[in-house]
Amino acid sequence: MLSLRSVLLLLFILLGLVQSSWACAICAPTDAGGTLRQRLRVADVAVLAAPAAGGGFTVQQLLKGDWPKGSIRPPLVEPALSRGPALLLLYRSGAADWQIAGPLSSERADWLRQLLALADAPDLAPARWAARIGPFVRELEHPEPLVAQVAYEEIAGAPYAVMRAAADRLDAALLLRWLDTPALTARRPLYALLLGFTGNQSSALVLQARMAALRDATDGPTLSAMLAAWLELRGPDGVAWVERQYLSGPAASEIGVAAALLALSVHGTDGQRVGRERVVQAYRHWVGQSTPWPGLVASDLGNWERWEFGPLFADWLASRKPQTFSSRYAMVFFLMRSPLPEARAALDTLRAGGLL
Repeated sequence: MLSLRSVLLLLFILLGLVQSSWACAICAPTDAGGTLRQRLRVADVAVLAAPAAGGGFTVQQLLKGDWPKGSIRPPLVEPALSRGPALLLLYRSGAADWQIAGPLSSERADWLRQLLALADAPDLAPARWAARIGPFVRELEHPEPLVAQVAYEEIAGAPYAVMRAAADRLDAALLLRWLDTPALTARRPLYALLLGFTGNQSSALVLQARMAALRDATDGPTLSAMLAAWLELRGPDGVAWVERQYLSGPAASEIGVAAALLALSVHGTDGQRVGRERVVQAYRHWVGQSTPWPGLVASDLGNWERWEFGPLFADWLASRKPQTFSSRYAMVFFLMRSPLPEARAALDTLRAGGLL
């Protein structure tokens, strides 16, 4: 059975979110609580506060909203936190309680105000995007955990091409060490992607060994990120290896297929290191396999207006071979989007034969 993260990978591909979303689909944060910047934005009051004698907290810096009235008593304050110098506390009127974002030194007040002033930026030019995330690159794995968290969140939410522009400020050996740090498992997809921009052919060999260990694991995002990084290092010549290892034969695993197609999708959308034509060729290879998921590539192909795949998808739909519903739906939707009269005729034929 597919894990939840694997299902999300499949949905990214089927629904074409790589094309329509400005963030890199592989490592964009998916925490339901949102990034710290988003949590600051929706909070009615944000303060940096220090533990007070007798319990509660005393406000040191007001970051947003009005000065709190009375004592601040967040729930479930861990003893270690209550002994620290300061905490970032957030208050929402709807919930009518304070929440602890984490410990943070009071000297970070202006840094938090600048973070709060940043808006979502899907339409920024690449140069402005690079300037936006540049300061965060220096703060990856900062000694203050909340600073490190923000750096990760802001860079992971950037487009793939922007990560490439910012990665020259990082060291490949440092990224490899972070990849091997168990406490940083959730951040491995980002660090793998960045390694693809900063590493060399030795790094590619290291990634290949790591991927072999992940092929049967449930960590699809890490595998996808490592594949994308490996392709960044190897270029178009590496696509054939991905085809052989992950996209060939009826025994291709769900996790490997989803990871490989998402990595190819990111490169096909980016088009800088691996050209879109080579990715389309890999998609053609995939559609020719005996698989229950030929439609996984349909959304990308539709977004890229590669309508020549219409007859292949029509043949799949008419074949009565075992296929998942979501894959069939993606191929039908591709034919519905196609401007070619042949696609409309194919839909009519399928409908008349009771195959839709």
